Amino acid sequence: MLLAVVLLISACGGKKENGAAESQPASASASPAASPSASPSAEASESANSGMRDYESAKGVIQIPAKAERVVVTVPDYVGDVIAAGVTPIGAPPMVFQASYYKEYLNGVENIGDDAGPALEKIVALQPDLIITYNEEAYEALSKVAPTVFIPYGQYAYRERLQEIGRILGRESEANAWLDTFDKAVAEKKELLADVIASGKTVAIFEIWEKELYLYGKSFGRGGAILYDELGLKAPQKVVDAAFENGWAPLSLESIPEYLGEADYLFRGLRDPSGKNQASIESSKIWKDVKAVQAGAVYDYNVDDFYFQDPIALKSQLEGITEFLQNH
Repeated sequence: MLLAVVLLISACGGKKENGAAESQPASASASPAASPSASPSAEASESANSGMRDYESAKGVIQIPAKAERVVVTVPDYVGDVIAAGVTPIGAPPMVFQASYYKEYLNGVENIGDDAGPALEKIVALQPDLIITYNEEAYEALSKVAPTVFIPYGQYAYRERLQEIGRILGRESEANAWLDTFDKAVAEKKELLADVIASGKTVAIFEIWEKELYLYGKSFGRGGAILYDELGLKAPQKVVDAAFENGWAPLSLESIPEYLGEADYLFRGLRDPSGKNQASIESSKIWKDVKAVQAGAVYDYNVDDFYFQDPIALKSQLEGITEFLQNH
């Protein structure tokens, strides 16, 4: 029976699972322009029987455990939500093992895949009682292994997503408690940064890739949720117009003055392994004339640590961003 399930799901498992973006923006299982699907009701009702209940998901009503214990998360963007809700997953995708802030939570957690996608036979062997994913292609096969909740990428903002995953796991109180603690931490940081926030200084986020440049808004990771939503800092209006609706926008060397020139702070990610594009940009007069560059107000963030926008990631980003802004 086990062999039959493995053969069945292996036929469906070739999709690369890099979440919203290692392959972003050119392509991704959750692409930059992806639009949210219709929202499920998010209401769960207890089943009459033994530890199972009905949950109305984006794929219809399914039966899930009243309180899941053996959870596999096949996509990187939801791992932090599961952890924050009080559950250590038994299996997670490879990308999350690269971020420093997850390390303390992932001892003993099985890496369920590689860059080509999840190793579905590993998921079968783990015997999960619940699987969480946004992988449309693998959903049907995964649902034959264990109850599988499909949460379309982008359906929820980060706070609502944590609360929804808390409901799915039967741990709403834990999810809400995490949010309460996080809100207190944000309030403390805002006090420390009161002068910066009151000054009206602006912030822009961008990344240098091997051949491209990208501008980011507040809904695509990269610290945007902390800078703009939680701390209440503003982006230059041209950045808002270009990148806030879709979460990102292409940028060119020639357009740097237009979009980054007015920003008082720049948050920069480097995804240029050879360093050639970075060197070319930094040697240009265009870059050297940017106000934030001249003021030494450029923060080079760790792209692995700033990629995600989940509770564990946001907590870490809050610390790093606050420290930088206090000293600049």
